[in-house]
Amino acid sequence: MSQSGIIISIIPALIVLFPLLGSGGLMLADRYRPEWRNPILLVSVVLPLFLAGAMYPAVSAGRIYYLFLNILPPLGLEFRVDILSAYIILIFVFFSLIIVSYTVGYYRDKEEGRKFFYFLLLVIGGCFGVALSGNMLTLFFFFELMSLSFFPLVAYKSTPEGYAAGLKFFFMTIIAGVALFWAVAIIYNTTGSLSFGTGGLVSAGSPILLVAFVCFLIAFGIKAAMIPLHIWMPDAYAASPTPAATISSVMMLKTGVLGLYRVFHDIYGLSVLQETGWNNIVLVLAIISMIYGSINAFAQDDLNRRLAYSGIAQVGYILFGLGLLTEQAFVGSAYHIMAHAFMKGCLFLCAGVIYVNTGKTKISEMKGIGLQMPVTMTAFTIAGVSAVGIPPFNIFVSKWHLGLGAIEAGMPALILVLLLSSILNASYYFPISINAFLGCRELKNIERQRIRLQPLRIIPVILLAVGAFAFTIFPNNWPLDLARMVARLYF
Repeated sequence: MSQSGIIISIIPALIVLFPLLGSGGLMLADRYRPEWRNPILLVSVVLPLFLAGAMYPAVSAGRIYYLFLNILPPLGLEFRVDILSAYIILIFVFFSLIIVSYTVGYYRDKEEGRKFFYFLLLVIGGCFGVALSGNMLTLFFFFELMSLSFFPLVAYKSTPEGYAAGLKFFFMTIIAGVALFWAVAIIYNTTGSLSFGTGGLVSAGSPILLVAFVCFLIAFGIKAAMIPLHIWMPDAYAASPTPAATISSVMMLKTGVLGLYRVFHDIYGLSVLQETGWNNIVLVLAIISMIYGSINAFAQDDLNRRLAYSGIAQVGYILFGLGLLTEQAFVGSAYHIMAHAFMKGCLFLCAGVIYVNTGKTKISEMKGIGLQMPVTMTAFTIAGVSAVGIPPFNIFVSKWHLGLGAIEAGMPALILVLLLSSILNASYYFPISINAFLGCRELKNIERQRIRLQPLRIIPVILLAVGAFAFTIFPNNWPLDLARMVARLYF
């Protein structure tokens, strides 16, 4: 799919600006006008949703929204909304509304949650900026803003585990930032440009460009929790509040993937990667991530840690589709971004509902909890089945296209890796649901009583559970069509 026609518009900048201004607005509201707090929160995430939707018709028709701001010369801040940006930003604006709504319910009537929203909106604004960046310098700027803003969320509980996890994430963020800086410097010095949309700035491989490629892998691989750069994630997810783990899994990890998309297709280009074979580095690490993450998930009794290791495996699928360098694999990779967001977002929100209402975080403590919280555990089960890749759930569609991509690449044996990972997924998700509904013989009558759930906590859970299969049961799978449009842009 070719894209032509430029629309000069301030809309991309406004999408990024609203949550950033909202963070400052919340600080002022908390000090002077507490009754303005919720309206500011609502405006900060709802207006970007409407603005992103307003851009979609023109972008899907082949137009590009563009804005250049003469800041940080000589390159400046550049916003560019092509079909890939539109696809990612639509996912981000939807889930930002879901997460903010859930977080209001999560911290309902709790004063300690007040400052959490300051940093949450900064992270959201940073994610929006990464999605809408028009060159690598702009992406670098918002990538760092997002990462540094997430650090306080990891340590927000002010526990020793939280401080340790926060410091680990902070040091990994510094490493990622330095690596990305050197990669950007090398590419600019070599090509004289950092802009996206050119089909590749690099004309041929060289040792110095390989160094830049490895630096890109380190920077974006850390954020995407790619093996062996994943070490921050299990501790961060276990120690941080559930909304922090959720926004990391649903949005922040995807900024790392998006960065690699841009590196592969807008910086290096397919021809250079096919000639050098550097894509195989990502392919090998993706396969290791898929298996390693799933195996380690078995050993975790803490629910959030199990979800974290599962997330490492799931991001492996996305990188697997990227590394194969085929159109069908790219469709599966792009679709999996959306499918994973619904599935893992639902699982994390369920874990948060369980914790807030029962104080339980250990899987071994959750026998019979399905009787107390049937809606929550039904949603958890739906998301767990989706993770395995059983039709008609979203992840079946992405794994199907990844399998087709492996055949298209002449490596059909890799389908066995997908099957093995799916079996492992079933092995560590299904027992949780089985014990939740059937492992209840020893429970006392008082423990069998249903827990009344706060609407702002449970409605987002239900929406994400429905989203895990809703797109596949209609004749036109809208996200799949978008993923195919993105693939046609590059292949």
